[in-house]
Amino acid sequence: MSTSDEAVVVWGEILWDRFPEGDQLGGAPANVAYHLGQAGGWARLVTRVGDDELGRRAIARLSEYVDTSLVQVDAERATGEVGVAIEAGEPRYTLHAGRAWERIACTALVEEAIAKAGVLVFGTLAQRTPEGHAAWRAAIAAAGAGGMKVCDVNLRRVPGVAIGPEVREAIEVADVVKVNDRELALLGGFEALRAGTHKKVIAVTHGAEGSTLYGDGAPIAIPGVRAAPGGDNVGCGDAYLAILVLGMTMGWDLAQSGTAASRYAAAIAEARGATPMFDDERLAQLLGADA
Repeated sequence: MSTSDEAVVVWGEILWDRFPEGDQLGGAPANVAYHLGQAGGWARLVTRVGDDELGRRAIARLSEYVDTSLVQVDAERATGEVGVAIEAGEPRYTLHAGRAWERIACTALVEEAIAKAGVLVFGTLAQRTPEGHAAWRAAIAAAGAGGMKVCDVNLRRVPGVAIGPEVREAIEVADVVKVNDRELALLGGFEALRAGTHKKVIAVTHGAEGSTLYGDGAPIAIPGVRAAPGGDNVGCGDAYLAILVLGMTMGWDLAQSGTAASRYAAAIAEARGATPMFDDERLAQLLGADA
């Protein structure tokens, strides 16, 4: 599959990750869009921010690599925030509810963009409210049967955020699903995830141990890449998915896409926060000769 001349539309939350040492731009879909754009893809983000300083900062930061023309501004609700604490190397989140991203709208302009896009990427968090779920369903309808739908399962360790029917629905409509080992266990294991679905690709990430890609043929084991110490693993899975999608849209095979995704995710783990900036030389190293 090659849709390199078409946009990848990414739907979902944008959040400022509040680390003790300072703020970092985050939110899984926003991270995916950022890394797709930084790596050379055409990413269009559909999200919603408040009419506030954090919202303006988010748009300015994303605009370096992402088409932000579909980002909505909410006059009533503030931009999303989440507290982040790193415990034993793993992030723990405190989500602030009632924020702008929980009511992303599927406007006529958004529907048009999705209908024209080669790929629609979405997470599972922005559908947690009835309003958000209804808008996401409209986005899926706009995508139709022609575009590739990619679900980034995101079962954050957040109090009050359970696995609801909207998560299962998001997985069911997707052609490609990315999930980590912990999330896979919460969903009932691989066979439960695969049973009765039309999935073209399932990507299971194993943290520092790499990933496994399940497509039409035999499973593909992608080795992990050792990350230099000093960073954290916030956003590594989002970066992995971004490069996996980039490779698929560029016509790379699954092994090439997964290998580049693994290298890129390790580089994210070497930094603090989910959206570090790489220069052209570093990007070329991470993407490899296949880019």
